[in-house]
Amino acid sequence: MLAHPGQPPPERASSPVSPSSMDPAVPKATLKVLGLCVLLLVLVAAVTVSVAVMVWRSEAVGKLRGCRERAANESRELGNRVAELERERSRLQRAAAAGARAEDALRRELAQARGDSKKLNVSLASCRERAARLEANMTALGNEVLALRRERAELAHGKAALQEELARGKEQALGLQQRLETAVEQQRALRVRGEQCEARQRELEATLRDYAAEVDALRRRRARDRATGRRCPPSRKG
Repeated sequence: MLAHPGQPPPERASSPVSPSSMDPAVPKATLKVLGLCVLLLVLVAAVTVSVAVMVWRSEAVGKLRGCRERAANESRELGNRVAELERERSRLQRAAAAGARAEDALRRELAQARGDSKKLNVSLASCRERAARLEANMTALGNEVLALRRERAELAHGKAALQEELARGKEQALGLQQRLETAVEQQRALRVRGEQCEARQRELEATLRDYAAEVDALRRRRARDRATGRRCPPSRKG
């Protein structure tokens, strides 16, 4: 046991000491030591708790700082994502508006193409009718040229006959002079008529060539209009 300060150390007894004979200062010292130990334990516990609290607080502060940083990063990422979505929405709206404008333009072009197709069909039908009329006129002119050729052949035959008759008349007597003069007049009239017929034939042949050239040009124009879709321009009437 510990001795109380200021008191001499107790002497060891040679024989066991009875509880009734124990020094009363010994329990007090023991209680004091126990109190000091308890106080020391309390202090150690308080220090341990304080250290634990400080460690927990440091960890909590670190976690809170990490949470704040993550929240700030997530907030920035969310803001960037929102801005990106806004830009994407604006781009999609512009693309939708451009698509609507392109669709309207295509609809107008389709309507215009349909109108042009109707006009082209009407023009093509008109060109076909004109080509048919030109072909009919060309056929009629060809028939007229053939008739003129036959008439010219007949006139040439008549002229040859008159020439033979004139040759025979020259061999006849003077009494045939009047007949000869008549034959000469007939020959002159036939010559004039033959020249007129030749002039008419040349004119008809020129007209026939013009009609043939016009029909050929019209056929080429119609083929070109079918290929390119252009409207057939009106041509001069025959």
